Amino acid sequence: MTKRILLPVLAALVVSACAATGNDSSELIMPPDFETVTDSCGAGARDYLIGQPLGEVDLDSLARLVRPIHPGQPVTMDHRPDRLNLDLDGDGVIVRIWCG
Repeated sequence: MTKRILLPVLAALVVSACAATGNDSSELIMPPDFETVTDSCGAGARDYLIGQPLGEVDLDSLARLVRPIHPGQPVTMDHRPDRLNLDLDGDGVIVRIWCG
């Protein structure tokens, strides 16, 4: 008896979950420009550092927070928009610069 009642109730829940919400796609709020969000630490202005060895770069002059990241190095996943991250290759050469 319980199975006869449970199956239609579950089916109704599944169908109602798929129902339209009535939101018009034109009403969706778009996020800010991606480049604005990702370059909050000024990484774009420091692209000239790509290809340079880390030892030849004055890290203190780059930004308040600088994090060199070596291959395979564990890093925290906390997002810090003001932090300048420097991805390095196995020889300690900067291969990517990004904020976060």
